[in-house]
Amino acid sequence: MSLVPAGQRSLAFRLVYRSADQTLTDDTVEPVHQKVRAALEKQFGVTLRS
Repeated sequence: MSLVPAGQRSLAFRLVYRSADQTLTDDTVEPVHQKVRAALEKQFGVTLRS
Protein backbone atom coordinates (compact mmCIF):
# COMPACT_ATOMS: atom_id res chain seq x y z
CA MET A 1 0.00 0.00 0.00
CA SER A 2 1.37 3.37 -1.04
CA LEU A 3 0.89 6.42 1.14
CA VAL A 4 0.35 9.85 -0.36
CA PRO A 5 3.00 12.32 0.84
CA ALA A 6 1.90 15.21 3.05
CA GLY A 7 0.66 18.18 1.06
CA GLN A 8 -0.28 16.06 -1.94
CA ARG A 9 -3.53 14.45 -3.07
CA SER A 10 -4.21 11.32 -5.03
CA LEU A 11 -6.81 11.69 -7.76
CA ALA A 12 -8.06 9.21 -10.34
CA PHE A 13 -9.54 10.01 -13.72
CA ARG A 14 -11.19 7.75 -16.22
CA LEU A 15 -10.98 8.77 -19.87
CA VAL A 16 -12.99 7.10 -22.58
CA TYR A 17 -11.84 7.54 -26.17
CA ARG A 18 -14.50 6.88 -28.79
CA SER A 19 -15.00 7.41 -32.48
CA ALA A 20 -18.23 7.16 -34.45
CA ASP A 21 -16.50 6.32 -37.72
CA GLN A 22 -13.60 4.01 -36.89
CA THR A 23 -12.29 1.43 -34.47
CA LEU A 24 -9.65 3.05 -32.31
CA THR A 25 -6.29 1.38 -31.87
CA ASP A 26 -3.51 2.00 -29.38
CA ASP A 27 -1.57 3.76 -32.15
CA THR A 28 -4.51 6.13 -32.71
CA VAL A 29 -5.20 6.88 -29.04
CA GLU A 30 -1.67 7.06 -27.60
CA PRO A 31 -0.68 10.45 -29.12
CA VAL A 32 -3.94 12.00 -27.90
CA HIS A 33 -3.47 10.49 -24.45
CA GLN A 34 0.08 11.86 -24.27
CA LYS A 35 -1.21 15.35 -25.11
CA VAL A 36 -3.72 15.08 -22.25
CA ARG A 37 -0.96 14.01 -19.85
CA ALA A 38 1.36 16.81 -20.99
CA ALA A 39 -1.40 19.40 -20.60
CA LEU A 40 -2.13 18.23 -17.03
CA GLU A 41 1.56 18.34 -16.14
CA LYS A 42 2.06 21.81 -17.65
CA GLN A 43 -1.15 23.50 -16.52
CA PHE A 44 -1.45 22.01 -13.03
CA GLY A 45 2.09 20.88 -12.25
CA VAL A 46 0.90 17.36 -11.52
CA THR A 47 3.06 14.27 -11.13
CA LEU A 48 1.56 11.26 -12.85
CA ARG A 49 2.18 7.80 -11.43
CA SER A 50 1.43 5.68 -14.46
